[in-house]
Amino acid sequence: MSKESKDVKLRKHISKWQQVFIWIIAIAFIGGIVLWAFAVNYTPSAKKIKRTLEESVGYVTKDGTALKNEAYWVFPEEIEETYGNLLAQYGNPSIDPVVEVPYVKTLIAIDKLNNKLMLYYAELNNIKADKSKLKEIVSKEIEAIKKDATKSQQIKAQYGSLANYEKEFTKQKEQELIIQAVKDKLGAISESDVQSHYDKNKEQLIQQYTKAEVSYATFSTKEEMDKFVKSAMEKGITQAATEASITLTDYTLTKGTLPEELEEMIFDATSTIVSFPYSETYFVFNVKSVQKVDTFENFKKSEAYTEVLNNLKNEKFGEEFKKWKESNKVEFQIRDAVYNAWYKALSSEEKDLLTVYKKMYEDIFNDKGEVRTDIAVEQRSAFLVVADRIVASTNTALETVKADVKEFEKKIVNSIYEQVKGSSMEILRRMKEYYPDKKDIAFDYYSKLYDTVKPYLSIGGAYYVMNQLFEIYQGFSELAESTSVELKIRADSLYKLYDMNKLLDDPNTAKGYLAKLKELKPDYSINFESAEKELDDMIKQKEQQANQEATATTNESTTTTSEPTNTTDTNNK
Repeated sequence: MSKESKDVKLRKHISKWQQVFIWIIAIAFIGGIVLWAFAVNYTPSAKKIKRTLEESVGYVTKDGTALKNEAYWVFPEEIEETYGNLLAQYGNPSIDPVVEVPYVKTLIAIDKLNNKLMLYYAELNNIKADKSKLKEIVSKEIEAIKKDATKSQQIKAQYGSLANYEKEFTKQKEQELIIQAVKDKLGAISESDVQSHYDKNKEQLIQQYTKAEVSYATFSTKEEMDKFVKSAMEKGITQAATEASITLTDYTLTKGTLPEELEEMIFDATSTIVSFPYSETYFVFNVKSVQKVDTFENFKKSEAYTEVLNNLKNEKFGEEFKKWKESNKVEFQIRDAVYNAWYKALSSEEKDLLTVYKKMYEDIFNDKGEVRTDIAVEQRSAFLVVADRIVASTNTALETVKADVKEFEKKIVNSIYEQVKGSSMEILRRMKEYYPDKKDIAFDYYSKLYDTVKPYLSIGGAYYVMNQLFEIYQGFSELAESTSVELKIRADSLYKLYDMNKLLDDPNTAKGYLAKLKELKPDYSINFESAEKELDDMIKQKEQQANQEATATTNESTTTTSEPTNTTDTNNK
């Protein structure tokens, strides 16, 4: 088994170190950003200025020496442009400037430098882009733009002409095709390779990829279940569900979800309708499709084949590319101090952590053991990753430095907090742990965390941030109820609880917190009268809705009860 590449380790360590925001996953995809979608400073008439190596963020080296061709260097503006494009693509999310911003930018830098390495490989091995495929992609893009007046106008404004844009787009796509050609060459996998992998990992693959796409309904009694099944068999499950006012829930069933004997009833179903009791509930499943990988032939027909094939290709590419770099003494170097610190912190193997820690300490602390304030906060924050990794490590060689590491980590967090105050949620979180008696820091932390989840509450997405929501609720409640906390923090905490419950569509609880706020601080900067009226209107609306639903249910019950009576009368007649 080959060793993992450093960029793979980088992604693994960051995921273990903190919760990564969902949109950041898009970093793997940077090359696919469409040029026209974002503002670009295109100046075709400007004279090309020769750059110096000192201006670069990083570069490709051969035998330890930087390549002279600046096409293999990465410059700061490339990182910033891609970072800006990525933010725009994901709706400009708010991210931690001290921790998440350098992390994302480091990934971008690594991505770009790896691409430079592949382009260098392509140059040495005379790998070119497929001209016909390139022409097809460019033609399709230009034709689509010509048909869209808004895009066309936007591009002309940014690039001066459609021809200028076509040149830039062609250049980008040519590089993408070359990089893909390198991956295809070094990551070539035959069908026999896939079959060999399948044979060695058959049981694991069956467990992982056997699945059924189903929709289901639940019932309280066997009689209800049997009645619905009969109707579904006669009329089809959609019609039966409509007539019975039952909502079918879509679900992907995988192995291990239900007891094995029940799963087999679905995976081996001869009918699309499957029913059984489970855990004091009666289930009816509509089996839409089943993916089985119990034989290699079935595996080849499944979606799993493509996924496994791509994984094997990526693994093979990583191994072969690593061999090529080592045998040819080709690698990249990162000049930028922040990106270099983060890269070392995330990608270094555990056995090298002590060396990385000592080097970082020398860079960040002065002779008196104080944190140097002339070192960028983003570079200092990389130390926190190393500190967390050392503290979590079971390597006995690191035991002797764990106490010192925690002490230095605290000093760095304090120094960053003094400089950025409440702008970093991660720094606030650590400060809250260090100083539990400082309620102003706790309030700032919960407020910052609330700001990140509030957009989800506005669209009814509380389910996705439930853990954070619980932490926020508990935190503000403790602050609001503590008589030892200053009045302003207590009042602001009550307001946050009122606001949160209103967004959660719980006007009764919100009204309770609003009353507490009015009692605690009558002169609080809110119009209590209009706020109360808004909550009363919400309560009234919910009551009306509940009454309407109750009436509809009663009418439906009456109709259902009267139907068999009418049938009996007809039969008697």
